Amino acid sequence: GSGGRRRRGGREIRARKTLALTGVMLLGLTSAACVRVPSHFAVPQLAVADRAFIPTIEAYAIAPVGSGNTVDVLLNGDQIFPAQLAAIRSARETITYAQYFYEESPIAREFAEAFADRCRAGVRAHILLDGFGTLQMPAEYRETMTSAGCQVATFRPLSPLSLIAVAGFGRANKRNHRRILVVDGRIGFTGGSGISPKWMGDGRTKGHWRDTDVRVEGPVVASLQGAFVENWLDATNEVLGGEAYFPRLSRPGSASAQIVRSSPAGGSFSMYTMFLLAITSARRSIYVTNPYFLPDARMTRALIDAPSRGVRV
Repeated sequence: GSGGRRRRGGREIRARKTLALTGVMLLGLTSAACVRVPSHFAVPQLAVADRAFIPTIEAYAIAPVGSGNTVDVLLNGDQIFPAQLAAIRSARETITYAQYFYEESPIAREFAEAFADRCRAGVRAHILLDGFGTLQMPAEYRETMTSAGCQVATFRPLSPLSLIAVAGFGRANKRNHRRILVVDGRIGFTGGSGISPKWMGDGRTKGHWRDTDVRVEGPVVASLQGAFVENWLDATNEVLGGEAYFPRLSRPGSASAQIVRSSPAGGSFSMYTMFLLAITSARRSIYVTNPYFLPDARMTRALIDAPSRGVRV
């Protein structure tokens, strides 16, 4: 990977990696359309190393934890964009790509041209762009991709009236914040980055944003692909499937990983429970990187209590 770290070890280390990856791979979070979830009164006394921890997380997140994956953590545009572009240029059969934010910039043009190049080579590319987050995307980028044979769709296109609704409430405000790239059904990326100069560099320059993505290979990629095809179906009524999108996947690594989906329709309650269980079960460390940090009283108490049992937060 591009500077990413892989950690291998015993069950506890793998479980902590599961927690770290789960925290990064929260898909489908909305902006002002977030769903308020009730606080939890009590949680079971669990430790991450307990055999029951992963089955408990699976049950409440309604998502499997799969082993045999590799996970590379990519920090900021310096690592994220080269890794993604390399994967796109390696595509032989399919590319699926969902992006919330896409605006005019040299890196945005480079992505459009990379997609177009693979489509001209016969790769089937499905590119899903949010109707609000890509308002500043030049039409020529879309033309570059569609003229090369790429399928480009808009998630909930906006009219002048619906733009007003975005500032208020309703369906128009339920945007697709998922950032997903899957190549040949075998290599996956997700995280917080958009396609803009804001995400360029090392995250330390004024005006640039710091963000974290992950590059994954192994069984977990199928779950990431599942999150994409869910939104593609919503936007196009087209069902994507078959070997080119869901191949039989090898187990190239030792990391356990989980994809947790959420949307205004559901998943927020499960995700809240997953976070709370992970925090209260931590015994060594809790690392949080998130641009939206608004813990309620129960989550705040869980974080404050952790140091008292020797956890580094």
